[in-house]
Formats: sequence, C-alpha cells, structure tokens
Amino acid sequence: MNFLLAIPGRQDGTTWREFFWLHPEWWTVGLCGVAWALLLWHGLSLSGHLQQHHELHGQGVFAGEVWRWMLMVAAMMLPLVIDRVQATAEKSLWKRRHRAIAGFLAGYLLPWLLLGIGVGALRQISWTHSDAAPALSFVVAVLWHQSWMHRRALAVCHRIQPLAPVGWRADLDCLRFGSTVGAACVCSCWPLMLGCAFTGHGLIAMCGGMAVGAAERWWHIPHNRVPLYTALALASYYVLFALLDRGVTTAA
Repeated sequence: MNFLLAIPGRQDGTTWREFFWLHPEWWTVGLCGVAWALLLWHGLSLSGHLQQHHELHGQGVFAGEVWRWMLMVAAMMLPLVIDRVQATAEKSLWKRRHRAIAGFLAGYLLPWLLLGIGVGALRQISWTHSDAAPALSFVVAVLWHQSWMHRRALAVCHRIQPLAPVGWRADLDCLRFGSTVGAACVCSCWPLMLGCAFTGHGLIAMCGGMAVGAAERWWHIPHNRVPLYTALALASYYVLFALLDRGVTTAA
C-alpha cells in the first residue's frame, strides 16, 4: 500500500482517502482536538492560576459540570488509549471498523460518565471550589500512584481481548472491551482527574495530569519516576496556593 501511495501522478484526493482508510482512528483524534478547543473557547483553561482563581470559586450548574467533565475526559484520556482504538479497528472486519471504534468509545466513556455524575454532584458543594480541594486531590494522587491497586489498573489499561467478527456479539465485545479499559483508567487516574475538575479544568492541572498518564502508558522504563514526580509537582503547586489562600483568609 505504501508503494501505491508513492506512485507518481496519483491524485491527492485518492491519497487522502487511502490515508483515512488506513488510519480509522483519525476521527477519535479529531474528537480530542474538538474537546480541547471547546474547553479553551469556554474559558475553562485560562493562562495562569491567578487568572482562573475567580472561576475556581464559582459554583456551576450540575449538567454543565458533567458536560465539562466529559469534555476533559475526551481531551485528556482519549489520546492515552489511541492504541486500544487502533487495536479495536485491526481486530474488526474492515467494513465495520468505524462501528467497532464507536462501540469501544461508548463503552470506554461510560465509566467516566458515571464518575462525572458524582463529580457534578460534588461540585455543588462550596468546599470543592476552594484551593484546598485540588490540593487534597493531587496529594491523594501521589499516594494512589504508589498503591498496588493503581498498578493493577494500569496493567488492565493495556489489555487486549478478542472480538467477534460480525453481528451483535461483535458490538457487545467492542462495548465490553471499551468498558473494561475505561473502568481500569478510572481506577488508575480518578484522583488526578478529580483534582483537574476541582481546579475548574485549569490548563496547568490538565496538562500535568495528561503528562502523568502519558508517562505511565507510553514511557516503558523500569522504575519510571516521571509520573510520580509530575504528580508531586502538581500537589506542591496547589498545596502552596491552598496555604496562601488560607493565609489571606486568616489575615482578612
């Protein structure tokens, strides 16, 4: 196929069609880009913690909180499972690859939606809009990173399972595969994602959280400490702001 793409005189339209055919995960990557664009457009990721401090303390509507949570999940987590999306397509018949990917993504996002409903309820409590909430979440993330439950969940995130070729069994297998990986990712990353939500979906928190997830999944080095150090940096950053905020409140 690469030889065919290199033949002189082939039309650009044909080349692009073949590229999209060979990379059916392209629209999953597109979803990530749209999610990031919507988060930035909505003003949820302002530059600098001090600029986003006002929104951090503003209580949001439940439905809006759940919607922004799912946007954050799509922006941060879908890039980390793009290899699972590719595996789903490769293990499916060519004519149903996009249907298989859609089933995987539906299954994957369902556990995150269930957690997002809980987060939306938590965000109705005023305390979760303080600097202490993300600080505590990132401290828990550091401790969680050292637990055996986190390591087991991370191993499941890399799991591959067979898929039926056709029929409702194929759709069910894709949903089951996605939900298995999604539940494992929730178990692995829940304190990090909670911390990002409690910052008001701040850019620093989301980029730091995504860096932790990427280092855990892509950087296969024995005794890799990059995720731990990144989580520690996030925890220190928001603990500092929590202490400063408490000092200002006490002085006032």
